[in-house]
Amino acid sequence: MTTFKSRDAFLKIPKSKGKLIIVTAAPPSAASRGEGKTSCALALLDALRAAGASACAVLRQPSMGISAAGAKGGASGAGLSSLKEAEEADFGLQGEMLRVGSYQNLLVSLAEKQAGEKARILLPRTSSVPTKYLRKVQAGPYAETFVLSPTCEVEQIRVLSLSRKEAEKSIGGITVAEDEGKYVRAKDLPLSSSWPVLTPAFQISFLSTLRGSPVLMYCGPFANVSLGIPGLCALNFALSNYDWVLMEAGYGFDMGMQKYLEVASKKGSALPAAALVVRRKESEGGAYAWRVLQGERCMRGLGLFSIPLLNVFKEEERKEARGGLALNPAKDGEKKLLDTGKRLLSLLNGKRAMRKGAYKGSLPLVSKISYICSAFYGVPAGRVKFSRAFKREFLEVLNQAKAEGLDLGKFALNVVKSPSALTDDDLKKFALRTVTVRGVSLNTGSKVVNIRLNRAPTTFLPRVV
Repeated sequence: MTTFKSRDAFLKIPKSKGKLIIVTAAPPSAASRGEGKTSCALALLDALRAAGASACAVLRQPSMGISAAGAKGGASGAGLSSLKEAEEADFGLQGEMLRVGSYQNLLVSLAEKQAGEKARILLPRTSSVPTKYLRKVQAGPYAETFVLSPTCEVEQIRVLSLSRKEAEKSIGGITVAEDEGKYVRAKDLPLSSSWPVLTPAFQISFLSTLRGSPVLMYCGPFANVSLGIPGLCALNFALSNYDWVLMEAGYGFDMGMQKYLEVASKKGSALPAAALVVRRKESEGGAYAWRVLQGERCMRGLGLFSIPLLNVFKEEERKEARGGLALNPAKDGEKKLLDTGKRLLSLLNGKRAMRKGAYKGSLPLVSKISYICSAFYGVPAGRVKFSRAFKREFLEVLNQAKAEGLDLGKFALNVVKSPSALTDDDLKKFALRTVTVRGVSLNTGSKVVNIRLNRAPTTFLPRVV
């Protein structure tokens, strides 16, 4: 039974008045373990409101039960800093993601029915839960691929669309197949009676913390293989109604934060006034400690005010970094949260939004890849390698864009890579680190260009789902 309210994502909203705070982290040391961004975001939201601030949080929808099944960090908080509707959130809210996946599968089925036997199906089918064995299949004469529903192109459209008209146009622009040298788009298929499958997915869910603070949830996870940020409609609604908006940016500064800045550069969305950088004590030392420092360098280069935030586990020492905060989100009581909220407001006082143009989102594609590898991943200039496969696929992408009349300068860049690595070999010295660009493809409906980096596009989760 639904215990929360939803609203149409495309209803008109007043002009934005709030300031955006991104909640991010260094990349986790393992793909199945996070730093605690969600629980810290919820704790800080409660802290800000305890201190009298008008505040809201905007979260991504969890990954269809993966977190509840124990395969990765929780997506609904921890202990006292949890969502009141945690179970509904973890297991699909009102089925929005199922509708997204069903709609993309419908497009593929319609293309199969219409296309000739020599056609290539370009749009992947979707699956709601991960399996490392279901990647490529042969369906009759067609070779097909599968992706997770939260990572599919229709979900990217849900994230990016600011109006129903924009969503419909983007859906129609999805390239589904290539048939005898011609590209088949969704608008070429009989879609008129199938929109009811998808339209209920454009709903923002209004949730709350256990302490009653407002939380908006809209669109899905997985910043390592897709956009991994909350839908822009939910963010705009929050900014129009609250003074401070905490937005979780998936995985880390190299993925969730970078992708939000990329999207903001294309869509004119709000730039952050600050970034809260969550870390666990065990992330401070060891061979991977440099990645925390790389995050700090990255934000300084962007001119983005950052606040280090220690996520205290169990009986660990509560030691704040200079100019930072420390939280035990699962256990902190009202007095501790009040003190934290006052401290955070004092740190944020007078801070302006990141300067427009600080993130170089208008660079040509290949130049922007090198820029991201240098600014976000800490690779020395000239150490970005472009594989033969990338060069071959890049020419194919250019030909496809020309054939379909597309301007690649309007496409957002989506980096597909392991969530627990920055470079080809994070254990090498700085001067020896490289990043290898291994492939590129287009999502013509969402206007997203995907590039694949490093040795593996993703690290598989434990086989528990």
